Amino acid sequence: MAKTDKGPQSAVAKTILMLRADAEKHQDGELIGSEEELLSRYGVSRPTLRQAAALVAQEQLVKVRRGVAGGYFATKPTVSAVSHMAAIYLQTRSTSMEEMLHGVELIRSDMVRLAAEETDQARKEPLARFLEEDETAQAEGYSYRQFLRAEREYARLLGTLCGNNVLHLFLQILLELVALLHPDQDTLIREPARVDQVAKRRGRIIRAILEGDAEIAMLEAERGIRQVAIWMDEDRAR
Repeated sequence: MAKTDKGPQSAVAKTILMLRADAEKHQDGELIGSEEELLSRYGVSRPTLRQAAALVAQEQLVKVRRGVAGGYFATKPTVSAVSHMAAIYLQTRSTSMEEMLHGVELIRSDMVRLAAEETDQARKEPLARFLEEDETAQAEGYSYRQFLRAEREYARLLGTLCGNNVLHLFLQILLELVALLHPDQDTLIREPARVDQVAKRRGRIIRAILEGDAEIAMLEAERGIRQVAIWMDEDRAR
């Protein structure tokens, strides 16, 4: 017997497409419509709409609120949530540190180049403020937790400044994957001298970006990745 496209699964799939399209047209937190409005708009049953909404909610595109002031509201996926799930995927595939470092090297090299090539100095101001605050924190005594927070903030600012959402997301995925490592796999966690070197090199990269020197920024970023690879080899040898 030939399959038809009129089954309940097809209705849910079509409703997902319509609800997703409506969510993407709205700003974060904006009302898409009440349940009754969407039932009428999509021409589907209540169970079909709710099943579709549950699946679109998993994509972080819709939030459903019940009650008098309830309805279907648009939301936007966060980088952290998306990158966390992707990092878990890579972790279950036994992704090696070498693979992670190679990915970080390629992605961050392009990001620092794009950031350095930005000619609008006003867009670089947040990165300049970060550098000043971060170097003050280092001078006062830098904990490993502070270092990790600074790395994440640096990645966020770099992603915004470089203007490439794809590179930004990929870098966040790799940083999330590093965060999932067992402490015994972390080549920096018990090595304050190494943390200090990484933090200072980050400062040199940022200065090159602020000065518009893409070549030096890329060179420092590549040297940083290679240094971490050397430390990993030293740890294995021990």
